[in-house]
Amino acid sequence: MSISRSEPVQPSPPALPVDLGTFFRELLEILQDWKPRLQPLFSGPGPGPSCREVDAVAEPLTIALLQRTDYPLAGGGFVAAHNALSDAPWHMAWWQGRSKEIQVLSSVESMGEAYSRREWFTVPVETGASHVTGPYVDFICTDEYTVTLTSPLTVGGKVVGVVGADVFVESLEEVLLPDLRSVHPEASLVNRVGRVVVSADPQLAAGRLLVGDWRQAVDPARMELRGPEYTGRFAAVHPCGSLPLAVVVPL
Repeated sequence: MSISRSEPVQPSPPALPVDLGTFFRELLEILQDWKPRLQPLFSGPGPGPSCREVDAVAEPLTIALLQRTDYPLAGGGFVAAHNALSDAPWHMAWWQGRSKEIQVLSSVESMGEAYSRREWFTVPVETGASHVTGPYVDFICTDEYTVTLTSPLTVGGKVVGVVGADVFVESLEEVLLPDLRSVHPEASLVNRVGRVVVSADPQLAAGRLLVGDWRQAVDPARMELRGPEYTGRFAAVHPCGSLPLAVVVPL
């Protein structure tokens, strides 16, 4: 009589720092897929599409993304550049959370002030590249600690707006903490200036300055940790590919 034995379950290999950027890269790829649907609206010889025309295209794209259970998003949509539309100088075609409520600011002045100077808008418009902003308190829509992913919509060499998505830091913790702990029990994901986005160290809150601007560091593999409790301690900073994010691992 033969006895069959099941193969032992092999543990998953530990995550690499670059793996922490996967969530953000995948979302930016989805936003990139929106662009061929929106670009034709701005390609004609006229003054640009109306708010209603933009909403009609942006809404189904956004709702489909917000309904996905694999991405715990707080909101998303399209934000027009100044005077890109025919019937309004500013416009946000933005839907928020599971309720899918459109976010429209009533005053033209307040709308321009609300987003035209925000990092999630200005960086993609000025650089022509996708961007990850945060963590920051989203006073425009939710008053929650938020990370925003945005990508410029370019037509004829001109940026006519940005497509984007919001995710709450609380939701990011659920997605990223297992991989962070796999990298190191005190590993932290930081933004481009070294502020904590999510940390496996429960003592480090989102927004805490941990290492400073790692992009300008002489040696990112050995950066001094900030704060009196870290006096004399160093960490290795591992960029997440081309994203403005990095993983900090204490040495």
